[in-house]
Amino acid sequence: MISSVRAGVSARWQSLARAGFGVLVAGALLAACSPQDGNDSPAAVEVDARGAEQVAQMTQKMAAGGDVRRRMAEAVPAPAPAPASLTATSSPTSADEVQRFLAVRHHLQIEAPAADLAGLWGAVKARCEQLDCQVEASALQRETSHSAGSAYLTMRVNPRDFAMLTDALGSTAKVLQHQTSSEDKTGEVIDVEARIKNRTEYRDSLRELLRERDVKRKLSDLMEIRDTLSQVQAEIDAAQTQRKLLEKETVKQFVQMQFQPQRVVLSGTYSPWLQTWTGAWNALTGSAQTMVIGVAALLPWLVVLGVLLLPVWLLLRTWRARRRARVSAAAVAA
Repeated sequence: MISSVRAGVSARWQSLARAGFGVLVAGALLAACSPQDGNDSPAAVEVDARGAEQVAQMTQKMAAGGDVRRRMAEAVPAPAPAPASLTATSSPTSADEVQRFLAVRHHLQIEAPAADLAGLWGAVKARCEQLDCQVEASALQRETSHSAGSAYLTMRVNPRDFAMLTDALGSTAKVLQHQTSSEDKTGEVIDVEARIKNRTEYRDSLRELLRERDVKRKLSDLMEIRDTLSQVQAEIDAAQTQRKLLEKETVKQFVQMQFQPQRVVLSGTYSPWLQTWTGAWNALTGSAQTMVIGVAALLPWLVVLGVLLLPVWLLLRTWRARRRARVSAAAVAA
């Protein structure tokens, strides 16, 4: 909408400039065609010259004012055409020439002996620091009496170094699961690069327009050019940030390794009666543990109730003793 308004204003100023120029040319032709005799006074000639000069100045001002908006409108670059390799997707030769930008992700679940888990985690981390690789996140939880050990690594690695990174696992580790996924980012990369190119050309055109010294412009025109230049530069910065994020996703592959301790399977002869007695013993010990925990939980409340009920019990005992004494005195008097 802004471009259409600018185009309309530019066309209006251009029409006014052409009209002023036409008036100037017509005045010059009439002056040339008029009879040159000795009766024309010098005052009349001076008035005609002054009028012609005023018309020329007015025409120059209108042309200068319209030139700013016209050149700002013309400075907007046309949208960059799509590459021929993308438009002609049916041609196999053109499709092969397109550089693909893929975001590849690897998720590995690794099992290792519990004693070697921390060492394996450290070896893979050290190997990543030696290669074209970057560790983004890492965590290690050692084995305790209440929980098993675990660890994980999140990395960004160059595709050519992925094999050397996995070789650091050694022979003691076992890859239980390896999931690989990829997402094509080619369209987004081409779109961002075309946007950066178009906005950069527009910014350079505005800078050249602002550096011109031989053209007199109003303060409002200069402020309009500077505001547009700031807006275009902000768009370029945002597009460059998006391009860096896309480059981070496509140049290096995302690798996540989850380490878990190896499970030990005990082998032996199955006995149903042994399993029954084992279950009964476990139920008995569990019930005893529940009872002990319940008594321990109620013991503080029993102490509090005893402290509160002791004064009540003493008052009742005193009242009963006095009542028995009154009954005994009445019986003696009778």
